[in-house]
Amino acid sequence: MPRKRQPQGDQLDLLQARVTTAPCVPEIRKAVKEWRRAKYKGATDTTKTLFNFWFATDHRLPGGRPFQYYYAQREALETLAWLYEVEQVRRHRDLVERFAKVPGIHVLQYDDFTRYAIKMATGSGKTKVMALTIAWQYFNAVAEGRDDYAKTFLIVAPNVIVFERLRSDFGGGRVFRTDPIIPPELRIFWEMDFYMRGDPERASSQGALYLTNIQQFYERGGTSESDEPEVMTDVLGPIPPAATAVVEDFDERIMRRGTPCLVINDEGHHVHDEESKWSKVIRRIHENSPEGLIGQLDFSATPRYQQGGLFTWTVFDYPLKQAIIDRVVKRPMKGVTVGIDEPRSDIASVKYQGYITAGVERWREYREQLKPLGKKPVLFIMLNSTAEADDVGDYLRVKYPTEFGATESGDAQLLVIHTDHSGDVSKKDLDAARGVARRVDEGDSPVNAIVSVLMLREGWDVQNVTVIVGLRPYTASAKILPEQTIGRGLRLMFGSGSSSYIERVDVIGNSAFLKFVEQLEKDEDITLDTFDLNDPVVITTIAPDPEKMAHDITVPVLSPILSRKKTLDEEITGIDVSKLTCPKLPKKEGDSAANQFHFEGYDIISLQKLVERDYTIPEPQTAEEVISYYAKRIAQDVKLPSQFTVLVPKVQEFLRDRAFGETVDLADKLIIRAIATSVAQYLTVKTFTSVLRALVVEELSPTLEHPGRPLSDTEPFPFSRPTFEASKTVFNLVAPDNDFEREFAQFLQDASDVASFAKLPKRFGFTIEYTDSATNLRYYEPDFVAVDRDGVHYVIETKGQENIDVAHKDRAATIWCENATLLTDTTWSYVKVPQVEFGKLQPTVWSDAAVVFGTRKSDQI
Repeated sequence: MPRKRQPQGDQLDLLQARVTTAPCVPEIRKAVKEWRRAKYKGATDTTKTLFNFWFATDHRLPGGRPFQYYYAQREALETLAWLYEVEQVRRHRDLVERFAKVPGIHVLQYDDFTRYAIKMATGSGKTKVMALTIAWQYFNAVAEGRDDYAKTFLIVAPNVIVFERLRSDFGGGRVFRTDPIIPPELRIFWEMDFYMRGDPERASSQGALYLTNIQQFYERGGTSESDEPEVMTDVLGPIPPAATAVVEDFDERIMRRGTPCLVINDEGHHVHDEESKWSKVIRRIHENSPEGLIGQLDFSATPRYQQGGLFTWTVFDYPLKQAIIDRVVKRPMKGVTVGIDEPRSDIASVKYQGYITAGVERWREYREQLKPLGKKPVLFIMLNSTAEADDVGDYLRVKYPTEFGATESGDAQLLVIHTDHSGDVSKKDLDAARGVARRVDEGDSPVNAIVSVLMLREGWDVQNVTVIVGLRPYTASAKILPEQTIGRGLRLMFGSGSSSYIERVDVIGNSAFLKFVEQLEKDEDITLDTFDLNDPVVITTIAPDPEKMAHDITVPVLSPILSRKKTLDEEITGIDVSKLTCPKLPKKEGDSAANQFHFEGYDIISLQKLVERDYTIPEPQTAEEVISYYAKRIAQDVKLPSQFTVLVPKVQEFLRDRAFGETVDLADKLIIRAIATSVAQYLTVKTFTSVLRALVVEELSPTLEHPGRPLSDTEPFPFSRPTFEASKTVFNLVAPDNDFEREFAQFLQDASDVASFAKLPKRFGFTIEYTDSATNLRYYEPDFVAVDRDGVHYVIETKGQENIDVAHKDRAATIWCENATLLTDTTWSYVKVPQVEFGKLQPTVWSDAAVVFGTRKSDQI
């Protein structure tokens, strides 16, 4: 396992990582990378708007927590858009012929619509990619008026557990409200109804999303072609009854809508057999719908055939190895069990006692280390049979009654998932068992351990598993793939905001189980790190120190001073066209070359090229066509497409009364050709965007929302990088993110004129709003705060390399400090400390650095 973390924006190439992937993936990945560099050339304006909002804009969730999509999620969306929208490779035959370098690939027997498989490691956020895909398809269908994009969506789950998980995201459209999916400028187009299994149809809307589990499509009394063992069905619950009516209902609903439909299969590794009932259901929907299906997307961490190879329609592969490198999932660690013997016994608790004890002790260590962080670990034990699971469950309850016996209120602290002692599934306990399993990550869950005879392959979204004890061999006949097993412990406990902490899951097991883990290493070309069971669990926790409250620093809370306007109706209406500055247009006819135009936009500060676009104007028949096209372009460029109707009369007035230096007749054929030239387009779009771009983001008068939030309010958080103790900070340890921050923090500690300082934790949530060079609203997170002996407070940024947006951040931080000074009784100042210059200066006191590096007027925009 590589020790050095690769940044998500610079992933290891699959070939370099030597990960065996699907035949089409390497060539597609290279092409998508070049497409990204070319600024998504050939994509629709709507797709570009979506990508800019999703991946180039900073986000805050409703609770204020920062949010950023994983790089893998971005790359998955880019892959889908490039293939479907730009290259228009929409059949399996075309896919393999263009991108597969391996001869003899079997083309799908039923190749009637687009079919892509998206392979993403467990815990890397497949559900969010599904939601983004739905938005991408819907907005292109509506805003672009494209009939080859979907407005109807069917999400199919393999069982009830997965259905319930998906319902928590898609029920009522929740994920589209809580996640940053819908750009403000496109919200006017959003009209989507969400139907969960059993919901009645409502009044027709532009879009509709249907969510169900595949069993609902099987006929009543028929058999499911599930490949799960009977005990799997026992655990997940019986297949829900009633099929015929639901089948007809779904078929009729999709057919009645009369719009193209996109089918999304979650845990899509079930659909490799084209003759399975699942596949037949999808083909039936395609055949019975007037517009048919535009495509089928199969999402899975393991889209493999029974022989182990990846589906040949896999177009994107985010392997477990890369997810571990990117810290998107926990890092599995193999425990070294020296001296543990398996006694000759048929009683599991006797035979495996050494492994069970090791797992319990390891779990106890995690419990103590995680207690200050408010997290509770879960121990997961897997065995060969239901009888063995019952025996080990009873053993743990008796041996460790405090941790695994029932609580005083009667709540179970250990959950055995399978059957009762008679060997039959206890029907009355099924719902309770599934409910406890779903709530196991919640803080008030009493469950400390789960003992199971099998892994819950899909829908088992447990974040708090820290120790897995495997005491059974897994074979191909079990139809459970390696990653599906270890995957139950991969999901992050602290979420994606803990990039400075490496989460891990410890795997302990007998030799037969570890052979299974070795198969995972072989499949993923990964070597898992090991740990000695005698080495204690140590989690470095950063927290305010009650003994150091004298060094607490209070940061005032100011209201936002930047806001993107949702409408410019009044501003556009108020434009005096006669005062717009632009060169006079010539009255000449356009030619074919003039109907194509190349535009480049430059940042006004650095003159760095930011935008490069090719415009093409269709041959116009009326002035209204040209005016409408220009108005749309202007609205898209200022990211307010809803202003299209307000812009049309102004563009018309501009071309009629101002552009030619005199009033012209827009019905004149000569004038129609003249306004359709590339020069006319450039001047019209440039004139209006120059006026409107400055109005899109408005500056508000700041107010003091709260006198101050002390750093001591920061919740404890884990940290994996080197730390050091310092007496002048309120925290128990200084947690720098890099070597220069460590050097600078030591300087603040040693400087005699510094009273207090702190490395600002992301968990504290101090951010300053600014607009980047593309007018996107962003959030800047400063590195340090400090207070000198005179009581002056400083916001400090340590900077190595600089990019085009640094000047915008500097200006925003300076303005924040000025406003904080005006609104409080404290003087605030912003200082940016460049690494190279700091090394040359070698200051010993803070005042020298503040004078040399303090913000100068010449630095400002």
